[in-house]
Amino acid sequence: YAGYTPLVKALIEQANDFGGAVYLINGDSHVFNEDHPLASGSPWLAFYGQSTAATNLTRLTVDGSSNAQDWLKATESPLGSATPLVFERVPFTHPAS
Repeated sequence: YAGYTPLVKALIEQANDFGGAVYLINGDSHVFNEDHPLASGSPWLAFYGQSTAATNLTRLTVDGSSNAQDWLKATESPLGSATPLVFERVPFTHPAS
């Protein structure tokens, strides 16, 4: 895990410098999850030795591998919305083979 520490530190610094919403989207053989892994109180901050949080970072893990049952649709939110994007899980019309 030590190899990821510089990446986590850079994510925190750059997310805070940017100030707007930051999205980290990953997949592989995972199941869907949406969280804020670097927000205040997250155990990942201590795990990676970080004392500064990035509350504007949202992680989205999409279904993958043989578990993929849907795709993730990102739509721009209307002006004035709390977040710039809205995410929706859309079921496949045909099963993955």
